[in-house]
Amino acid sequence: MKTTQSTAVHAYIDTHKTETFEDYRTLLRIPGISALRKYDEHSRRAAQFVNQMMLNAGLEHCEVIETDGLPLVYGDWLHAPGKPTVLLYAHYDVQPVDPIEQWTHDPFEPFIDGDLIYGRGVTDDKLQAVSVLHAIQAFLKTDGKLPVNVRVYYEGEEESGGRAVEKYTREHPDKLQSDIVILADGGLVAPNVPTMCYSCRGILYAEIIANGAPQDLHSGGFGGNAPNPLFALAEIITGLKDANGLIQIPELYEMIAPISDEERLQWQKSAEYADNTFHKLLQADPIGEPNYKPIERAWGRPTFEVHGFIGGFQEEGSKTVIPATAKVKVSLRLVPGQDPYQVFELVQNRVRQLTPAGVQIAFKLIDAGMPFLSDPESPAGLGIRRALSNLFDAECVITRGAGSIPIATILQQTLRAETFVVGFGLESDGAHAPNEHTSLATFYKSVHGFANILDELSRL
Repeated sequence: MKTTQSTAVHAYIDTHKTETFEDYRTLLRIPGISALRKYDEHSRRAAQFVNQMMLNAGLEHCEVIETDGLPLVYGDWLHAPGKPTVLLYAHYDVQPVDPIEQWTHDPFEPFIDGDLIYGRGVTDDKLQAVSVLHAIQAFLKTDGKLPVNVRVYYEGEEESGGRAVEKYTREHPDKLQSDIVILADGGLVAPNVPTMCYSCRGILYAEIIANGAPQDLHSGGFGGNAPNPLFALAEIITGLKDANGLIQIPELYEMIAPISDEERLQWQKSAEYADNTFHKLLQADPIGEPNYKPIERAWGRPTFEVHGFIGGFQEEGSKTVIPATAKVKVSLRLVPGQDPYQVFELVQNRVRQLTPAGVQIAFKLIDAGMPFLSDPESPAGLGIRRALSNLFDAECVITRGAGSIPIATILQQTLRAETFVVGFGLESDGAHAPNEHTSLATFYKSVHGFANILDELSRL
């Protein structure tokens, strides 16, 4: 492993693995599931623990910031005159664990099997949340200073919309002002392949509600005459995307910002890794728009997906009912150039066109986040790439993220800062799925990685 900063910093990281792992394990044991209100007490406990890690690292002005939702946690160190200010973002919350029966061990009792550690949040995002703070601690305990000015900004609602962090960021830009933003919430395209993400897709998540008769009806007495909201939603959904995966929403594709030939060439460096991941996890060939390769479908094209139908009788046995109301949860992943609020209007217009007679349609916007795009050839982008290349002794590949990190756009726009996503997990780690896992070697290496990045950015 090539490194770019003092031997003392890396020696400290290597000789304090036990303390680093204990912090990791402690945070993993806290079930901070932000999407479920019954876990709010645990989320607040996680915020307090993160605040203590910041204090232990040597950061200043550490605080747990109360919001209308779950707390934010902030700390800084601003004693490097003439050096850039780097904001490091991560989140301490996790996804729900359902289906719990598919877990082989307790999701909140970390389980080690060889080099792998299993548990909810081990890769998304507690690996990064802990690594960032221990990289900072290594500098302050050895050199007594950081190579750049640092602000650390963690939230507890990333997995459930991130409204609190969005509101606070917009209201306190001066407190957060930075030159560079690094979202420690990414991953590697393949094992030991350094990766920097310079763009993520946005998201629109909504509920479509179909209302038929004023009450549920007997299908014997009313079948053939009464409108069925479940059938109506099925017709609507099949009209929103064709068999080849092309979304049937007028004006949607015209909004896409052009992708340069140079970007496509860079993507090809990751194509083999991405294709291998798709095949391994799908156990089949990827499907979608036939004129685009899988990597471009993931990084450069919008998607439309269905996440759940609600309505009628869903218990064991039978009940011959025509439901009065049915709902479907849907999402679109959006690429640069596509505004989720404008897209929501397009979706509503198209759904109304597809709605059959006898049914009334309503909409509920659940979540919306803008895509973001930065320049990977900027001084900061090149600096991060050098740091990661040195860490792995390999060329750093650049990617667009298929997922969504709405706060990335908000931080980029509000602070007018170069914004990138860095992380060390893998798609195959099963983030958001049962038996989420990661490599312990990767966890320890990530601490070195964030230390490398801070040092390299001091050279800008």
